[in-house]
Amino acid sequence: MLPPEGNSKDRRASRRATILMHRRINNLQSGSGVHLMCLCTCLADAGYEIRIVLAPITSFGRIPFCRPDRILADRGITIDWPGTVRIGDVYFSIRPTVWMKALRRAAIQVVSVPRRWLGGAHLPYPSDLSKVLDPPEAREVQDAANRAPGDLVVAEYSSLAPLLGGCSARKRAVLMHDLFSSRARSFQQAGRTPDHIPISVEQECDRLRQADLCIHASQIEAGHLQQKLPDIAHIWMRPVIADNKGAADSTPRVVFIGVSHGGNRAALDLILTEIWPRVWAEVACELWIVGEISQWVTDRPEGVRCFSFMEDLRELGNGNTIGIAPMLVTSGISIKIGTYLELGMRVLTFSKTLEAYGDTLDGLVTAVDTPEEFASTLISMLTDQDGTAQCRQDVVSHLQSRMSNDALLDYLRAD
Repeated sequence: MLPPEGNSKDRRASRRATILMHRRINNLQSGSGVHLMCLCTCLADAGYEIRIVLAPITSFGRIPFCRPDRILADRGITIDWPGTVRIGDVYFSIRPTVWMKALRRAAIQVVSVPRRWLGGAHLPYPSDLSKVLDPPEAREVQDAANRAPGDLVVAEYSSLAPLLGGCSARKRAVLMHDLFSSRARSFQQAGRTPDHIPISVEQECDRLRQADLCIHASQIEAGHLQQKLPDIAHIWMRPVIADNKGAADSTPRVVFIGVSHGGNRAALDLILTEIWPRVWAEVACELWIVGEISQWVTDRPEGVRCFSFMEDLRELGNGNTIGIAPMLVTSGISIKIGTYLELGMRVLTFSKTLEAYGDTLDGLVTAVDTPEEFASTLISMLTDQDGTAQCRQDVVSHLQSRMSNDALLDYLRAD
């Protein structure tokens, strides 16, 4: 769920901020897009006009056109995308490299159709998020940023942090959705191949040395980098939790929400092979898989429904719905937990997944340590009619009081 807009009475727009990005911006309503919009909310509350500069090649991924999420225009956030032609509200790349990537993607999809017909799994595209830009593209991004340098420049992810040295804004920050070095280690510990190019923590720290501030999604990662880079300010940006509860529904339901990345695919595999078969054998209920990750379900078990898009997540229900996050791979912060809580759901996750939140969710989320515990606890939660019927009306108010971003706002407002 998207965070609310910044408080209009604080929006003096006396400062300008530029955010450097190298990923697609067509969907900012889930995953790391939610965290980006949390930053935009904080910037707006601190009185900044916001401009996004996109990498001319890498930001398209493997699709040569993009319609930015409407939330950007609604919030008055402008877009500067070198190497594009805009027709209506759609940006088209004019770079041959982007179109060649698109052709290769199309060829792979055609070849994989027979495989999917035979029940094979989708083949994931490797993520370039941890890869630094090639020098020509990096210079284009820096040149675009410096055309209107403003007061603050923010590089999204450590992979863009090296660009800060060539940007002329007064303050330089990095939005750390997660540490790629920690993410790689988490994949390896779970026995899976990282979904990005692995780097060491030393390499990641070297990328960040041009920054004045690291804005972290994870409290535990903020503390870790504070020790590694003590000369840089480190602030944990807490997710903005809004009250988005829908109407109560008497039907118990389990929900897993996610975009398509390696961490969610690992969790989905665990759900469908180890957790859901045990739950389905004991309880008559449905599992709803919602979002881009639903496209990875090739052999749908009994009781499972898939929704690649849901315009209003409040349709998922509230107190009778349990949101699950059995994340084997942990890095950054699990945005879906905040989404579940916003929707009034009870939440079940692994203890390790909660570490990024510090102690802010203590008493509000159920956490276990093993897949066996996860399945048995989920069965108990579904069959506990008294607990299911009680939607804790005070959850959001508790969270809102705990999720203050005053430290970040004070830094942004300081001269």
